[in-house]
Amino acid sequence: MTDQREMRSMLLESWLGFHELIAAHPEIRRLLFDPVTGLPTTPLLFPRIESLLEERGEISLLCLNVVKYSKIEEIYGWEIFDQVMREVATALERITGFELRDSDIVAELMISGNAFVVLLSPPRTTPGMDSEGLRQLACRVESRVRAELEQVLDPAIFPKFGCYVGCSTARHDERVRLERLVHKALEGALADSDSREASDAACRSERLAEIIAGGEIRTLVHPIHRLADLEIIGYEALSRGPEASEFERPDKLFNVAYDADMVLKLERLCRLRAFQAARELPAGRLLFINIEPEAVADPELRDIMFTTLLSDAEISPSDVVLEITERTAIADFCSFRATLEYLRTLGFRIAVDDGGAGYGSLQCLAEVRPEWLKIDISLVRDVDTDQVRRSLVASMVTFAERVGVSLIAEGIERVEQLQTLRALGVEYGQGFLFSRPQEPYPSDADVTPAL
Repeated sequence: MTDQREMRSMLLESWLGFHELIAAHPEIRRLLFDPVTGLPTTPLLFPRIESLLEERGEISLLCLNVVKYSKIEEIYGWEIFDQVMREVATALERITGFELRDSDIVAELMISGNAFVVLLSPPRTTPGMDSEGLRQLACRVESRVRAELEQVLDPAIFPKFGCYVGCSTARHDERVRLERLVHKALEGALADSDSREASDAACRSERLAEIIAGGEIRTLVHPIHRLADLEIIGYEALSRGPEASEFERPDKLFNVAYDADMVLKLERLCRLRAFQAARELPAGRLLFINIEPEAVADPELRDIMFTTLLSDAEISPSDVVLEITERTAIADFCSFRATLEYLRTLGFRIAVDDGGAGYGSLQCLAEVRPEWLKIDISLVRDVDTDQVRRSLVASMVTFAERVGVSLIAEGIERVEQLQTLRALGVEYGQGFLFSRPQEPYPSDADVTPAL
């Protein structure tokens, strides 16, 4: 977090330097509007800021910081993040005249950034801005923008973002140049939004601890089909938190778990629930279980072989595929590979998730040498219309054939994608085209469509 703040401060300082350039070359003003939202950026606020400082001796502003909780661009494409930024801009426009005044000015911090600035008009009845009133305004704006976003964003997308509003006031000081004064005010408001995010994170960590302690993890399953005839060859066990909560999705669960140093505890609970559900796994089907890189060396994973967990579920290690997810980078491939080889000697097989995306996927493939490789949804999404994606998938098919890896395409949602993947030689796949994740274990008739 500290490195990010230092980088942000450096970018902000250089960005505010455009103020002097605008004064010398006013024709470049049009270049300082963000192309996604159409809003002005902070250098264009300087004339109004200068005027307020001269008239009132102070300025007050809000900074709304948009936070991403997962790899949005990699999974959904950059268009989704642009959509969120447009919706935030629209939300700020809608609350103008209510939480915000018509005379308040909304801008973006910088082009292609993730933060908005609201330069507030001065108070009408008091000589200066009341600090408590300013903080209450920030809370109201934050709450209203979140409510607006929840109404317009896809329910699967909304939980992947957060927005936090900070505030600050800067007072005129003849000894400090204008750019430095504005920089200090913006830094103060952004730091305030950071503190709100940190407080929120502490609450989320506390809630996650309660979920783990109470065993509030469910298992859904998603079938994996052989694409040629759509026969089900296995099921992926998917962990879910409490239904209709912000922790229902696994990306939120594990992002918070990493921040709170609770990955192993969460992983153990998810694995326990998956094996308990596997008592109903149809004979002859594989069970794919997601496992974080950090949990590969968990002694409890190895100890499963010597407990009744597998025997109670009536499955053997050879029925289980440990699917390595790449939410974080693998720091030590040497020890990681050695641990995986030990798990293989116990009978487990290995899959690598997010093929074609994630942290160091190519190195992960070379070091892990899995039996299964999943083609990331970001490549599958437009494989039928995008020549680049199609070529990348074709190269993965060639690679898989040469090294003896079985490919599974993730996120198949359209018949055209299925047809293209079949033509390219991808052997297995899963996705909403066939069925959505369900409580274990559905009948084959419920999850095998006639395509």
